[in-house]
Amino acid sequence: MLECNPDFVDKAIKQRILCYGTRYQFQQPSEFLDRAIGRLLFLLPLKFRVRITQGLLVGYVDRLLKNLIQSLNKTPEGDALLVKRLLKYMAQDQVGYLMMSFASISPLALAAKKNGSHSFDYLVTFQGDEEFASYARQAKLFDKYQQGLEEVMRCSPWPAVVVSQDYLKRIVVEMGIDPSGLRVLYPGIDLPGRNDKPPFSILRTVFPELNENVPIVSYVGRQECEKGIDILLYATKLLEANKVPMQLVICGSTAKGVSYQKLIVSLADHLRLSIHHSGSVSPEVRNALYAHSRCMVFPSVNREPFGLVAAEAMSYGTPVLVPDYGGITEVIRCEEKSGGLTFKTWDSGNLAEQLERLLTDEILYNELSNNTRAIASRFSAEQMTDAVLEHISVDTS
Repeated sequence: MLECNPDFVDKAIKQRILCYGTRYQFQQPSEFLDRAIGRLLFLLPLKFRVRITQGLLVGYVDRLLKNLIQSLNKTPEGDALLVKRLLKYMAQDQVGYLMMSFASISPLALAAKKNGSHSFDYLVTFQGDEEFASYARQAKLFDKYQQGLEEVMRCSPWPAVVVSQDYLKRIVVEMGIDPSGLRVLYPGIDLPGRNDKPPFSILRTVFPELNENVPIVSYVGRQECEKGIDILLYATKLLEANKVPMQLVICGSTAKGVSYQKLIVSLADHLRLSIHHSGSVSPEVRNALYAHSRCMVFPSVNREPFGLVAAEAMSYGTPVLVPDYGGITEVIRCEEKSGGLTFKTWDSGNLAEQLERLLTDEILYNELSNNTRAIASRFSAEQMTDAVLEHISVDTS
C-alpha cells in the first residue's frame, strides 16, 4: 500500500500497488484520486514525490494515515472497493497466505476472507501499531478500532506476531490486546560477511569533511521529534566541553515533514556544534557508516518496539548506545553478553557519560565490539523467515 520499492523483494517477485496515498486525502476514500491522480503522480521521480509530500504539503502523512484508519473502522463495510481489489490481485497471483505488515490494516484481510471468493489465510503482525491507535483515538474511533483488532485476531488461524517482548507488554496495556493471542518473532536483517567493510571513501560522497582519524558517532534513522536527536546534540556539547574528540553524523529520512530536520540544524548552530548532517542516504553510505563509526547512538524518547538499525550496526562490529527501556534493549543483549550500552531515557547528561565511556575506554569498547556480530546474528533474515514459516506450519523441507 501507498508506495513501491523494488529493493524490498527479489526481482523475480512481482510487486503490485494496492492503492496510492491520494486515496485517503479526504475522510471518504476516493477511487478517482487513487486510480487516476495517484497513478499520474507516480510517474514523477521518487525523490520529487518525497520532497512534495514532506516539504510542501504540511501534515500530509498525518492526514493520510488518520483518514486510512477512519475508512477501515468507521463503518462495518470499511473500504469495500479496496477489499475487492485485494481479492482480485490475490486470485491473479494465487496467494494462499497473506501477512499484514501492520495489524491496523488487517481489517482489509478479514473483509476479504469473509467475502469467500478466494481461499487464503492471513497472519497479523504488530509493529508500530501504537501510532495507528493514536489516530483512532484522535478520530474518536478507538473502541471500534480495538473491537476490530480483536475480531481480526480471532479469525486468523495463528497467534498474531509482535516484534519484541517489551512491545507485547506495551500493546497489551495501551491497546487492550489479549496477550494469549500474541507471539514474539524478532525481525530479520541481511548479515554482511566479516570482511565486507565498505571503503571510507563512500562516506565522503555525502560527508566530504569527515576525518578518518577522528572517532565518528552516528545516528541513522528517521528524523522525527520522538527520536530524541536534540538530546544527542546536548550530550555532544557536554563531550565537547570535556574535550572528548568525536565527529557527529546525523542522517535519515522523515515521514512527517522536514520541520524537525530544520530544528536539528538550527539547534546545532545555536550550540555552535559542527555536525555532519544529511537526509536519507543510500544503503551503501548507510553500511559504510555502520562499518566506520566508533559507535551508533539511538537517543529515542519513544518506547521503541524493536531496533532494526541497532542490529544492522552490530552486524558490522559496531557497538551501540540505546535507551534503557523499550524493545530496543532486547536487541543489544544475549544472555550475559552485550553489544552496547544503555543510558537513562531523556537524560542527556547520562547519555554523554555513556558515550564518553564508549569513546575513551578501550577495554570496554573492545569487549562490546567483540560481542556485536554474534548478537546480531540472532536476527538474520534466514532465522526470521524460518520462524515465520514454522509459526504458520509451512513445511519447507
